Amino acid sequence: MTATSPRPTLVIGYGNTLRGDDGVGRYLAEEIAQKNWPHCRVISTHQLTPELAEAIAAVEQVIFIDAQWHQDQSSPLVQCQPLYLPPPEQISGELGHRGSPLELMALAKILYGVEVQAWWILIPAFTFDYGETLSPLTAMAQAEALAKIRPLVLGEI
Repeated sequence: MTATSPRPTLVIGYGNTLRGDDGVGRYLAEEIAQKNWPHCRVISTHQLTPELAEAIAAVEQVIFIDAQWHQDQSSPLVQCQPLYLPPPEQISGELGHRGSPLELMALAKILYGVEVQAWWILIPAFTFDYGETLSPLTAMAQAEALAKIRPLVLGEI
């Protein structure tokens, strides 16, 4: 494994910090921001909105971090999925109250002519009750997600 130089990266963590595990994307984004990794900009936001397309168009890669409902507590695994932009006619839905990573990538392509490499980090989440505390399993998965994100940002892959 050889290290490559870091690429300009945008990390977008999103979710509702008032609904238990749903806030894990934002918490992890804020943790990454404190690390001050080179060539890395971080956005922690409640939801994905069209305005984020401009920030996406300004980097070479974007990493989206979100909670994913996970019923099975016996084997919670963090998913790290590459995202590929489908042809425009295959993108369905409107970008409104809550957009998707693919819709934002499509907007960056349509508005700015830029297609970036993208990753979607999905962290297992078990409770969406009112509260600002992560469940123990989601807190452990947050650490696992950080270990998966670090090489993507720092060019260690």
